[in-house]
Amino acid sequence: MPWPPAAISAETLSPAARAALYVPAKVYELGVRLRMALYETAYLKPRQLSKPVIAVGNLTVGGTGKTPLVEYIARYLTDESHETVILTRGYGRTATARARVVLNDGQPLPDWSLAGDEPLMLARRLPDVKIIVGADRYANGRFAETTYGCDVFVLDDGFQHLQLARDLNILVLDATDPFGNGDLLPFGRLREPLYALRRADAIVVTRTDRTFDQEHLLSVLAACDVAAPVFFAYHDVVGVHELGTRRAQAQRSLIGTPLGVFSALGNPTIFEDDLANLGATLAFRRQFPDHHRYTAADIAALVADAKAAGAQRLVTTEKDAVKVESFDFGGLPVSVVEIKTMFDEEVGLKSLLLRTIVKKKGRLGRHAGSAGGNSR
Repeated sequence: MPWPPAAISAETLSPAARAALYVPAKVYELGVRLRMALYETAYLKPRQLSKPVIAVGNLTVGGTGKTPLVEYIARYLTDESHETVILTRGYGRTATARARVVLNDGQPLPDWSLAGDEPLMLARRLPDVKIIVGADRYANGRFAETTYGCDVFVLDDGFQHLQLARDLNILVLDATDPFGNGDLLPFGRLREPLYALRRADAIVVTRTDRTFDQEHLLSVLAACDVAAPVFFAYHDVVGVHELGTRRAQAQRSLIGTPLGVFSALGNPTIFEDDLANLGATLAFRRQFPDHHRYTAADIAALVADAKAAGAQRLVTTEKDAVKVESFDFGGLPVSVVEIKTMFDEEVGLKSLLLRTIVKKKGRLGRHAGSAGGNSR
């Protein structure tokens, strides 16, 4: 994740604070532009895996709905009989960044602190998909190719991971704030300048069930000479289960009871709004930083404050659930909400995914045939 990890609201800064941040911000911008230029001019070359790589990532910091899209893609490719492996860094874990952790390899799933909250969540949602966690995505990909064999990789949070070549580069934009006010960190939410949009082979715009300026979004893409197809998606609540037991609960059980909602997400307000749109009564809300490591003190304060606000049940996300299952919630029931990425028109994206795999296999086949002919 590039420095700094979050944008700073320019409106809250004094002139002196803005001046103090100006030089670090310019250093960050120079570093980003230089790195991009080194790869664009082939001075630095990405390393190639032998199997197709489908990268999914963001242009901005904060939650865009990237992880549900990674799940959607991996599930679809697996359903199409393609052995799929997810490569991910695993933010927030206690293990060193380069330590390799493999999920769904026939062994019991590790604690989230070793794998990261999102990888463990994905492993539970996708039991037939191996997930390899670690900073060196190329080394982990080679490990997967030689140890397990696979047909395709899904590179999670991979838009800026230029060290690894990809066959399809999918960029995720949040319809409600697609370009992070147009400024780079720390004064905006952009990880890279807007011209990085041109690297995208496909763009998925999430949260399109909300009010957004589609004309402006498309005009910015056109101004940046983006020729990639654009797909519109949204998130839907598809299930609810009890924390710990994972026993299914009816969605309607969220309606009519005062709820306390808590989460540690890139964009927690979206989750809260989704609950409110279901008709839930939110008596209490508590937001933690993304990838937050909960403590017993956090949970004790959360439970006390929620009860004081009249909440009769707590609600959280699957990403948070993997981190809080061992805590005592003082008799307050906790429900976990399951969401899924949905598309207005998914045929085009599915076709693009399959064509990417076929195209890579075709190139490998021609290369093998050529090598065989030369050997004779």
